[in-house]
Amino acid sequence: MSKLIPLIIGAWVMYCSMIGSYDGAIAILSVYLLLIVIDPLNKKGTTAANSRTQK
Repeated sequence: MSKLIPLIIGAWVMYCSMIGSYDGAIAILSVYLLLIVIDPLNKKGTTAANSRTQK
């Protein structure tokens, strides 16, 4: 992932916490954490599929 995405996420969470909207901060962190968890799983699946087709 790009380094710009975590910067924007951090700025949004900081903004939400400053105005007291913690549900917005929690929601965006949840989505970001899901992206972090799903991304490596997706890469592992494509790597395994590519190694099977190259043999």
